[in-house]
Amino acid sequence: MRRTKEQAEQTRHQLLDAAERVFLERGYSRTTLASIAAEAGMTRGAIYWHFQDKSHLYDEMLRRVRLPLETMREAYDGELGGDPVAVLEKLCLTAIRHLLNDEHARRVYAIVLHRREREPGEHFEGGEAENRRQAETVFRACFEAAERAGRLHPELTPETAVDALKAFFTGILFIWLWEPDRLDMQSEAESLFRVFLQGLVLSDKTGEKAPGGVGSRHTGGL
Repeated sequence: MRRTKEQAEQTRHQLLDAAERVFLERGYSRTTLASIAAEAGMTRGAIYWHFQDKSHLYDEMLRRVRLPLETMREAYDGELGGDPVAVLEKLCLTAIRHLLNDEHARRVYAIVLHRREREPGEHFEGGEAENRRQAETVFRACFEAAERAGRLHPELTPETAVDALKAFFTGILFIWLWEPDRLDMQSEAESLFRVFLQGLVLSDKTGEKAPGGVGSRHTGGL
């Protein structure tokens, strides 16, 4: 029985790997379950054994590379003394570092940003919607904490700050994954995010800089 479960899990991952390759080559809308099955050397029946349909397969592809942001935020709260600005920066840079070091994750995010064609008015669903909700929840908690500490820019609300950070983060990834040579993320990501966050939040009132936080003079790549 155990061997059967292991074989089933192996088949499932082979199908997900094949889906990633086909999605990246053809785009989501032009990919069929038949083309994924052919890429994996299997039948469509094998796909339906593991996945309900193409959108379910796509969602599961995303889940394999999703970062546990809430868990990370709780860990960084302790590591950085609960400084919300330092936590925000650490979360953003950890995500970038993850993509720099994980070719699999880069491939999936390239599919999400460049190969997932959308119709006007189409809403995010499934794994994408879940990822966005988690990111918004974590970012909002950090900006709300910054507001309570009197450090959020006075012209911003936590909601507008979240929207700004999402737009900046998505834009950076969009450019980098489309034109990798245009941005040296290894050496430039840290300063880019630090400068951007300086426009959203104020310096610590005590004048002290959080470990690795906005305004520190640490230099160097990720």
